[in-house]
Amino acid sequence: MKWYENKNINDNIIISSRVRLARNLKEYPFCNFLDKQNAFKIINQSKQAIFNGFSNCEKFFEFIDMQNKTDIEKMSMVENHLVSLDFLKDDLPKAIILQNDEKVSIMLNEEDHIRIQSIEPGDNIEKAFERANKIDDLLSEKLNFAFEKDFGFLTSCLTNLGTGIRVSFMVHLPMLEKFNQINEISQTISKFGMTIRGIYGEGSKALASIYQISNQATLGKTETQILTDIKNITNQIVLKEKTLRNSIKEENNIDFIDKIYRSYGILKYSKKFSNEEALKHLSNVWLGIYLNIFEKDLPKSNIYNIMMLIQPANLMCRYNKIQNKQQFEIYRAKLINQLI
Repeated sequence: MKWYENKNINDNIIISSRVRLARNLKEYPFCNFLDKQNAFKIINQSKQAIFNGFSNCEKFFEFIDMQNKTDIEKMSMVENHLVSLDFLKDDLPKAIILQNDEKVSIMLNEEDHIRIQSIEPGDNIEKAFERANKIDDLLSEKLNFAFEKDFGFLTSCLTNLGTGIRVSFMVHLPMLEKFNQINEISQTISKFGMTIRGIYGEGSKALASIYQISNQATLGKTETQILTDIKNITNQIVLKEKTLRNSIKEENNIDFIDKIYRSYGILKYSKKFSNEEALKHLSNVWLGIYLNIFEKDLPKSNIYNIMMLIQPANLMCRYNKIQNKQQFEIYRAKLINQLI
């Protein structure tokens, strides 16, 4: 089972905890100056380090050559948070090494030679870090990472110098969004070297009230300090969201409850949806589930999983008949009707 298929996600404000480590090999230029020949060498060395380093690795990990993937399949990987949009931008040879439950994704030749991503559902950043660190240790035994005593791990972007770690929580914040508190939160946490971004990270917008909270700098702090700081900030944001949710529930606001049930009815029976409309109603139902508004008829799948499945590339991978906007909307509704 993929991590995002876990139905317990419905019960949480924190959707996932993610740790990403950026590493480069000392003997090669950074990716901005990398030629195809050296890019292939990096892929092969990294592949050997993983598959020869872990026993029974083939049972748990898959090597994926991105040249063998269609543009739609590549975008589906972005929608599932397996790779970044930047990973698709140039024509360098690229590959990923993917764990079968998709909790680990190792991108080869993105902005840096190696990007180790470890994800856990819910609030479990320690476990995500433990796994990423284990893979990092294994690779460091086999590969020669670019490292300087004064600067730590050397990376293509200066903001990743030092530990090379990015820690992020994906969170569902409909009430803070409703009361226009996201900008205020963004300004406050920026003073502590953190940022709040859209669902797909830097440069993306929030969809269905889903945001990513992450650290901005990696130099001058230990990995443990960064983990602790981002967790403390995220917990404070989650507490604000909980407080607003509980106040609505205590008021037993019939207009609010009606809005949740209307969204549920629309999702269950409507025959076409734009992506934006579907996500809005799914976010409302997710909030209703959290607040125990529904006595029965709960969705068959977790809401976050449905949100991912109805994204354009994922829809096209499932229904290869889609050819125009109306068919997107019809097949999106068909899938939601089944899952809700």
